[in-house]
Amino acid sequence: MSYEDYVRMINKTEDYIEANLSQSITLEAVSRNVYLSEYHFHRVFSKYSKETLNQFITRIKMERSAIYLSVNNKISITEIAHNYGYNSSSSYNKAFKKHFGMNPTDFRKRARMEKK
Repeated sequence: MSYEDYVRMINKTEDYIEANLSQSITLEAVSRNVYLSEYHFHRVFSKYSKETLNQFITRIKMERSAIYLSVNNKISITEIAHNYGYNSSSSYNKAFKKHFGMNPTDFRKRARMEKK
């Protein structure tokens, strides 16, 4: 495969992940989507994206959910957690705090304060 083929594969992977953020996304499903073995896909993805697949998925889920927290005060944090594939709000809160250094409630409050 050429460099351009790998770039297309990464783009296709990103599209797949974006379309499936509400689900649990597995290495098996993503590698099947681009017709590569799990081993080869993971090696290539890590090389060209500078992060592992799980790091990428978590980062995208956190960034998208943070936007949602900022712009929609009516939806609960539990509902946002479920919308982004987390089984419980506690697992979402833990991942969110690890990524942003604060819990979703504080993030939402800060976003509201900055809008004023």
